[in-house]
Amino acid sequence: MGSKILVVDDEQLYRHLLKVNLESEGYEVSSARDGEEALEILSSRVPELVILDIAMPRLDGFTTCERIRQFSDVPIIMLTARGEEQDRVRGLNVGADDYVLKP
Repeated sequence: MGSKILVVDDEQLYRHLLKVNLESEGYEVSSARDGEEALEILSSRVPELVILDIAMPRLDGFTTCERIRQFSDVPIIMLTARGEEQDRVRGLNVGADDYVLKP
């Protein structure tokens, strides 16, 4: 397997689609349903990339990104349906490396 990627999204369909597509390209993919689960995973194994949704229960993507940045410089791509400019700016300000809208 190739590089490790952590996909964090509360929607099972998106987690599944990303996992299938990334694994077909040779990546090793783990997933989390929300920010709290993602932080638990990151405490034991650090991937080479985190793909992070914003709108999630328990701990949203902005807060999750801020917490990840307290202990890691792993690249983070926010993949979200929230396309407002203020959300993009906030995502980048809390530490995301890129901000991509879901199709």
